[in-house]
Amino acid sequence: MKRNIVIALDVGGTFIKTCIVENHIPLSASQREFPSLADQDKEIILDQFMNIFKSQYEFYHSQFTGNELDCHWHIGLAFPGPFDFKQGICYVQGLGKFESLYGVNLKKAFYERMEKEDGTWAKRLQRAEIRFEHDARLFALGVSLGFPQHRFIALTLGTGLGSAYIDQSQIKTQGQGIPANGWLYNHPYQDGIIDDAFSKRGLLQLAKDLGAFQPGMDVKELAESARLGSIPCKEVFSEFGKRLAEMLVPYIKGYEPNLIVLGGQISKSYDLFGNALQDHIKPQQVQIYTSVNLLEKTFIGISRMFEK
Repeated sequence: MKRNIVIALDVGGTFIKTCIVENHIPLSASQREFPSLADQDKEIILDQFMNIFKSQYEFYHSQFTGNELDCHWHIGLAFPGPFDFKQGICYVQGLGKFESLYGVNLKKAFYERMEKEDGTWAKRLQRAEIRFEHDARLFALGVSLGFPQHRFIALTLGTGLGSAYIDQSQIKTQGQGIPANGWLYNHPYQDGIIDDAFSKRGLLQLAKDLGAFQPGMDVKELAESARLGSIPCKEVFSEFGKRLAEMLVPYIKGYEPNLIVLGGQISKSYDLFGNALQDHIKPQQVQIYTSVNLLEKTFIGISRMFEK
């Protein structure tokens, strides 16, 4: 049986998290973290990617001694935007990360680098298909493995808000009720945009507005205080859930999903804001599913890019 092996990378500004996914199953022993070196020049960053590809290839072969011809290799990357995901061109600029890669066709650069490298790993991976996609879309695609017939909107709530629209395990970037690219972050909400309100900074600002914020407090401390019984902190999460429902309702009416999927660090506090969200979204008759393991689902989503 042919084994589809994906070297999956979740690329961040500080770290690159990577895992080998075999036939859509992440191999936990292969999960590693490398510094992204995102503030370095182009050659150093590209060298780091080669180092990761080589390391993961060699790890797999140190653990598995089967026939190499049975392996069908792929390389998939969740990459921050702006980015031309189809062509593999990086357009990140002004964000303090990957500045030196602006305008670089990474897909082409990776293949060119591997052609110059010595070793079996480079020869094998020269034939690997390389694909890129937005991390929120890949998280949603990973979740869809458990909901293959569902139509849903996925949100990742963390440093910022990521979003994706899925219909029967397919990423949708246009169509009825779907905003451009399936992205909600830059749409208006109250006096700002959605990303301002439904992100780490938005939740902490809400805590300040409601008098619950303490110096040095992060989302984790805010949640811990709420679970320990702090009434002001509980009220912050309740209001957050209410506002999240308020924001979502127009998009639910437009797209008519049967499921809302939540992931990301803030979603780990769903026990604190979930009741308010459900109460205010109930008339829309849509289920809510939370996934605390965003990274695993993203790795699975990366592997699913290569199904067709």
